[in-house]
Amino acid sequence: MEPSTLPLKFLDEMDTIHRKRWQTLMAVDNMVENIVNILREKKLLEKTFIFYTSDNGFHLGQFSQAYDKRQPYETDIRVPLFVRGPTIKPKAVQESAVALLDIVPTILQLANLELPSFLDGQPLPLHSDADVLIERQLLVEYWGEGSWETYNPECPWAAQDRLQLCTVDAACHCQDAWNNTYNCVRHLATDLNFIYCEFKDNQNFVEAYDIANDLYQMKNIGFEILPSIRAKYSLAIQNLTACVGHTCHIIY
Repeated sequence: MEPSTLPLKFLDEMDTIHRKRWQTLMAVDNMVENIVNILREKKLLEKTFIFYTSDNGFHLGQFSQAYDKRQPYETDIRVPLFVRGPTIKPKAVQESAVALLDIVPTILQLANLELPSFLDGQPLPLHSDADVLIERQLLVEYWGEGSWETYNPECPWAAQDRLQLCTVDAACHCQDAWNNTYNCVRHLATDLNFIYCEFKDNQNFVEAYDIANDLYQMKNIGFEILPSIRAKYSLAIQNLTACVGHTCHIIY
């Protein structure tokens, strides 16, 4: 079967969207500059930690998907994280994996407060050697929002497909569906960069990518990996979706 690609006429629209997204960041740049200037004027800049991040990634044309943020791929699940503070070396890069849920325990630790046992995250390695990569397994999950009512009659799909965000200008490449419900484990270590996902559908569909050797996630090896490896990551997903506190830090 030939892959279904976005029409060439959509490229101009994607370029426009990409350009406008960069333009909106000008307001963010101004806000950050104002915060830094105020802290400097009050002589607090060298005593303050500043965290800069986002809540989700965004794909724009990858995998023939027009624009959205609901897929288990690097474009959608990874976000920028910059931290400035008195104990951080300028331009230092930390290779270890972190998650947004790590920010709260990090701030508590910086404030010399006790970490509650129910926090799933762990403090960021702000003071550790950037060359030391800490092994980590992170949970990635999403609940598909497609329903019987969300189909677009202008696209050649039936209501029973339970699709959502199907637009004609994106060649009816829908952005979401009922069976776009998944749980993934993202595993990073010194010699490993891997993701394994299980979808809640009636086909027992899985996706897995060796990102270290397949940066753009073009080859799904979910049905090729050894059954023991698949079982290990399936167990990791079960535990990560139910864990609380320090039990979320176990490597499977």
